[in-house]
Amino acid sequence: MGEVLTDKCCLITGGGGFIGSHLIEAFLSDGWYVKVLDCFFGKDNLSPISAKLEYVKGNFGDKILLKKILPGVDVLLHLASTTTPAMAYGRSAFDVESNLIGTLHLLEESLRHGVNRVIFPSSGGTVYGKVERTPITEKHPTRPISSHGIIKLAIENYIQMLSHEKGLKYTILRIANPYGPRQRPDASQGAVAVFTGKIMRNEKVELWGNGTVVRDFIYIDDLVSAVLSAIHAKESVNQILNIGSGDGVSVLKLLSLIEQATGRTAMIDFKPARDFDVPVNILSIERAKSKLSWAPNVSLETGISNTIPWIENYLRCS
Repeated sequence: MGEVLTDKCCLITGGGGFIGSHLIEAFLSDGWYVKVLDCFFGKDNLSPISAKLEYVKGNFGDKILLKKILPGVDVLLHLASTTTPAMAYGRSAFDVESNLIGTLHLLEESLRHGVNRVIFPSSGGTVYGKVERTPITEKHPTRPISSHGIIKLAIENYIQMLSHEKGLKYTILRIANPYGPRQRPDASQGAVAVFTGKIMRNEKVELWGNGTVVRDFIYIDDLVSAVLSAIHAKESVNQILNIGSGDGVSVLKLLSLIEQATGRTAMIDFKPARDFDVPVNILSIERAKSKLSWAPNVSLETGISNTIPWIENYLRCS
């Protein structure tokens, strides 16, 4: 890392992944000095920009490591998670020990080192649980039915507690299902990427239930612009905001759109419904539009078309 030419410093945990790498590029373009804490170096994602950032390999719950990396940090963007929703199923104790406890260490050390602001990307898809009405506003009851959602909500609550007790400034973003280039088709989550990869490899697409589950999908560029808007907008401080497209689509409809974009037909393998999947999840984004002066610009059809070439290249090089 060369000479630091900015006095704005951001620490991004989990920066080597799909979302993190896009955010790093955006923060660098916005004039930030970026520190990245991750358990692995995202070679394909970060190599082109590695000389422009400070990378530290390790776990976000490692207090010794945090003492080294947190000095000078103004904004913490906590993306890292040790589980996905599916991985957390049946492993609640591990989820608590690794995600919740680890995040508490991170938050407490951040306060000790004078971090001014925390941006926490929470889960708009899991913290609300079974929905009483759609679209879901931030005032909707939060009754998560999965470990992933329970942990995300607990972290939200601890952040607000620390704001009350210690004056921590925060913005909590309850994000819909993100997708776009760099989301790996061989990962355990990300319906657009996983479905597209299986269709292109002529593999069966597993659908849990009858395919009528409805979800809200947000393209990565729209998500990145929402995060940057949250950083800059004064009205976003100490706020909880839904970030999504404001629209919903069934997984069967999603498959149909991917079929149209790829020109291929999916082979569907219907599996029994999972008890941690909520039937419908569509986020209201009116509050985010108001507080952030932001709105999503990329339609699902356009976003899928933008994503396919990256997945094709990934599969070709795998």
